[in-house]
Amino acid sequence: MACFDLQLARLMTLPRYEPHRIQINKKRHYICDDFPNVPVGIVLPSVTTVGSTMAPVGKVMALVNWRKKVGDEEANRRTREATERGNWLHGVLEDLFNGEDIEEHLDKCSKFAPYYFSVQSFLDTIGEPVLVESAIAWYCPARQIGYSGTFDMLATMKDGSYALLDWKTSYKAKKDNQLGDYRMQLGAYAQAIEQMYDIEINQAYCAIAIYDPDTGEGEQAQIVSLDSSELVAQAGVMAQKTQDYFFQWYPGAMPFTISTDRGA
Repeated sequence: MACFDLQLARLMTLPRYEPHRIQINKKRHYICDDFPNVPVGIVLPSVTTVGSTMAPVGKVMALVNWRKKVGDEEANRRTREATERGNWLHGVLEDLFNGEDIEEHLDKCSKFAPYYFSVQSFLDTIGEPVLVESAIAWYCPARQIGYSGTFDMLATMKDGSYALLDWKTSYKAKKDNQLGDYRMQLGAYAQAIEQMYDIEINQAYCAIAIYDPDTGEGEQAQIVSLDSSELVAQAGVMAQKTQDYFFQWYPGAMPFTISTDRGA
């Protein structure tokens, strides 16, 4: 028990890192100046950049066919709304755990409020946030590959444990074969957190808030849960995709640095 309490006490002192994002060939990358596990100035692709770029052809074609089916205008509308509602939910939850009154959020943007109510029962299982919206990176010096990203939350749970948490929104519950990216993202973030902070992540949850504004139908959030063995497996998937990304897409195939030109 004393060892566990010591681990929790250490968690509460973990530093938060501000994201420093840039675009390279329209793909998101991070400048990793401040990370203790990455050489200064190294630029790494984001988790989402690696995942989307290295997606199987079948998945890419499914997205292309969906756009053809609904039309570009409708596809763009849904994409914009997904971004808006996701940003809104993240903002509400950040304010909630900062002890702020979120009623104004719910009143001002009633069309997105059902997404909050969808995750509300899961929120009741969370004790206290440790880190929120913190940038992280994983780097392998031997292979000179790595990735970076910003995870949603690391928190203590009311059962005394701690977990990595991620928030998503959706019109409807996802089929199991549609959850691969979410699982890999959790594994990627867990691997990076463990390397950066020298702690173990043994559980992670992705809470998918569900509400269809077109029909007005919603339901309780779909919870994707990964234990330690599943996180390790997904981290391995991400490491392999990262290696493939560096070989096929990364400029120069090796990490490069960016620094400020101070002039003569």
